Amino acid sequence: MTRPHQSRPFAGFFAVLYYEFLWNLRKKKTIGLFILIFALATLFVFLPPALAYYLGSTLQPDPEFAYANASQLTGILLFLVAVATTMNSISGEFETSSIVPLLTKPVSRTTIFLGKVTAAFLTLLALFAFLGLYIALGGILTRGPQDNLAVIPIGVLGLTIATTVWAAIVIFLGTLSKSSLVAALGSFGVYLGVTIAGGLIAFFLGQTSVLLYTPGAGASASTLSCAGSISPTGEGNPINLGTGTDWLGRLIVEWIIHPNILLNYCGIRVRGANTEVFALSADPISTVALRALGISLAYIVGLLGISWFAFRRTQILE
Repeated sequence: MTRPHQSRPFAGFFAVLYYEFLWNLRKKKTIGLFILIFALATLFVFLPPALAYYLGSTLQPDPEFAYANASQLTGILLFLVAVATTMNSISGEFETSSIVPLLTKPVSRTTIFLGKVTAAFLTLLALFAFLGLYIALGGILTRGPQDNLAVIPIGVLGLTIATTVWAAIVIFLGTLSKSSLVAALGSFGVYLGVTIAGGLIAFFLGQTSVLLYTPGAGASASTLSCAGSISPTGEGNPINLGTGTDWLGRLIVEWIIHPNILLNYCGIRVRGANTEVFALSADPISTVALRALGISLAYIVGLLGISWFAFRRTQILE
């Protein structure tokens, strides 16, 4: 007798997922995202070999192309994907007044919120899985056999979590303001502020630890020492990485492939007309990757937790 009652939350959760996917398809949002990613990935993968062929030069084999590029996006593109996926997930319901009939359904506000967040995460995961597969196949066709293809799914998952950090910021602003415009412009303001402030801090102080705890690219690190030589624990060619949340997928992939590398952070000291570069700190790749993961999850859980609380307390006026 109790089984139908116990299964109701799960039925409601899947109903919200279904509703959210239909909402996105109806607004052409998901289809538009896939088309955009496909177009940009096509240019990125196939334009260099096409130009090389046209100019009569030879494109050199690059066995690291697939795993390196399937696990990261440039900061602004990653941010824009997050905004496009979630800018009206919550706020759009208030703007169209569809929140009223939605809340009359036999599901709790918590189930609605969790369903919408899960739908956004699954959309991002599907999007980046498609991107990873496309880049891997394109890399094999244009740049020869590719190394470490097995780590691409892990890189895709890391990239999805990294994008969810910005998605959580968008959902947070949209839930509090009930406005998609505020969610989009407010999150862009956060992105712009973090990027500009991070650039200024890096320029005047170097890759200081302050940059490690903000969303975005974070501090830059390298297996090169601050004097320019390869770190003693470095493996092979120099590796240059961002260490912020945006680089989570690439950091995890590099940790798996090169578990013993040491990443160096360099500082800048200006003395009169002279600029001195010196070593600030150094961390093993495991520490850098785990720290980026922990910070990403802290932002996601914290911002979505506040958003969930605000959504539950919101007064709905018909």
